[in-house]
Amino acid sequence: MIPAIIWGVVTLIGGSAFVLVWWRLADNWADDEHKRFKKVRDEGPEPTVVKRSDVEGDGDGD
Repeated sequence: MIPAIIWGVVTLIGGSAFVLVWWRLADNWADDEHKRFKKVRDEGPEPTVVKRSDVEGDGDGD
């Protein structure tokens, strides 16, 4: 019973450390990829403003 508990604790500690190291390496890799492939901004078409026809004036409610 005691060796099983010890193995469980060792596995939890080792697994947690492994996950934290894995995340750090993956985050560094992702940062390098973002620097390598810059995002191209697509401005797209100008926005179209549609005004209501049943409102007199400029339509701002004043």
